[in-house]
Amino acid sequence: MTTPSIGYVLKMFPRLSETFIRNEIQELERQGLELRIFSLKHPVRTEAQPAAGEVRAPVIYLPERLFREPFRVFRSQLAVFWRYPRGYLRTLLHVLWGREFRSLGRGLRRFCQTCCLVHEMGPVRHLHAHFANDPTRLASWARMICGVSFSVTTHAKDLYQDARISSPGLRFKLAQARFVVTNSEFSAAGLRTSFDGETPPKILTIYNSVDFAAFPPRPAEPKEPLILSVGRLVEKKGFPDLLQACHRLRKCGVPFTCEIIGSGPLRDELQDSIARLGLQENVRLRGQMPQAELGKHYRRAMVFALPCVVAKNGDRDILPNVLKEAMAVGVPVVTTSLGGIEELLTHEESDLLVTAGDTDSLANALRQLLADAELRRRLAFQARKVIEERFELSASFARLRGLLQEAGRRPNDVPESVGVMATPSNAHRLYHR
Repeated sequence: MTTPSIGYVLKMFPRLSETFIRNEIQELERQGLELRIFSLKHPVRTEAQPAAGEVRAPVIYLPERLFREPFRVFRSQLAVFWRYPRGYLRTLLHVLWGREFRSLGRGLRRFCQTCCLVHEMGPVRHLHAHFANDPTRLASWARMICGVSFSVTTHAKDLYQDARISSPGLRFKLAQARFVVTNSEFSAAGLRTSFDGETPPKILTIYNSVDFAAFPPRPAEPKEPLILSVGRLVEKKGFPDLLQACHRLRKCGVPFTCEIIGSGPLRDELQDSIARLGLQENVRLRGQMPQAELGKHYRRAMVFALPCVVAKNGDRDILPNVLKEAMAVGVPVVTTSLGGIEELLTHEESDLLVTAGDTDSLANALRQLLADAELRRRLAFQARKVIEERFELSASFARLRGLLQEAGRRPNDVPESVGVMATPSNAHRLYHR
């Protein structure tokens, strides 16, 4: 039987901060799946160059600015209208009457991208969207137009920022999916609860996993007291709390250095805090770097710290990949006891957990690990065991491969819900911003 072709719908590919998606695609290709990638945006230079990898799938960049590719946009509109007139008009009215976008122009741009996607799908028989925002929007609109089935992998920001998990519009879209993948049982339970009496789609958990070849266990522990942290410089990572904990360590005379690897909007604010707290000799912001270079820093670290918090807008981390990478290499971890993270770690067994926002406890946990080599060894050993047993790349994505293959081989169907057309009277129930 011929393996069906699967289309991956992504906001930007490749993207350094989403290396886990590239790893997933590579593993699915190793397991024999034929993929095509549809990217809503071209990568910026700093994202594309270091994130490039051995991906065989062709990458089709949908038009970001319609006026730059007018013939392509016009051709796809004509072709899709000619082949799927009812689906085309139904979806266009869905966009025009909806309240999904603050500007109609953005909605029409996404609609034109969807028409290009439908026109250029080629052998694709099923779409899989990463993140339950714009990629899912395009996949669900493609289904409304031509009946192609789709599925979704959700993460954290797309569910929890601005309480999107309880949005009627999100439920409307996800209800049309063949299945929805979450990266934690915490998110899966939250999604099921959000349907509140409505029939949810098939929701299952497949953990983002670790490529053991990229993050092998290090042969020996380093001698220098280096605290490492990795992540985007955004509120939910809790880097201000880490700086406060470092300040307490310095006041207590604990020898250490701290490196924070990543880029983001809080860089200037964090740099100012480093100066204000007198940590210039102890803490360094290292900027963004590719995965291969990141591995070298894991091997140099005595402790890994990621004091995640729930941001003011609700955004949060669930199971950060950097925790798994550090654990795979053998770096003992200090992090916070948020929902989702506790699925990965057990306090004083595979790591040390502290309450989010408690900088005194964070400082004490860091000081304890820096001072106790036996504790570091015990936690690192157990953490690596957890990763090997539960987060091995090929085993995790073999399940996803099976789901995608099954979806691709089943004939497309258009459930009755797709026939629900947005009108001025019901648009408020079907859309979210």
